[in-house]
Amino acid sequence: MLVRATDLTVWPPYERSSDYLLNMSALTSKEARRIWRSSIKEAWSNRCAYCGQPPIDDNSLTIDHVKPRCRGGEDRRSNVIPACVSCNLDKGSSQDWLKWYQEQQFYNIENELRIKNWLLSGMVVPPMAPLETDDYFTASDMSSAA
Repeated sequence: MLVRATDLTVWPPYERSSDYLLNMSALTSKEARRIWRSSIKEAWSNRCAYCGQPPIDDNSLTIDHVKPRCRGGEDRRSNVIPACVSCNLDKGSSQDWLKWYQEQQFYNIENELRIKNWLLSGMVVPPMAPLETDDYFTASDMSSAA
């Protein structure tokens, strides 16, 4: 049977093959899932994406479905982030993640943007380094430069 190029399945533009549980080096689906979960945690430096805390042990950093599975969320890289048990339980499955996150004491806009970027691209933007005071120009610096 001949297969024409037009017969091949093409990924929809909103999906990427990396969104799915794929790992060609794993021999079992359980091992592929473990590697996939580990890669998500490692991308976030093994810290909670919400509060930024490191895990206290191997089981305290979970994978949170931003859109919960009970509400139609999928096991896709673009729908999961690492979360400590505390944040994952507190957010629960009935919450809109952004509304919940903005109400937290540890909320900051930089992390919100990092999470949004992850959900869109599957990549973590490194945190911005604070600027030194020497990096700022004062009004007198500007007038003396003229």
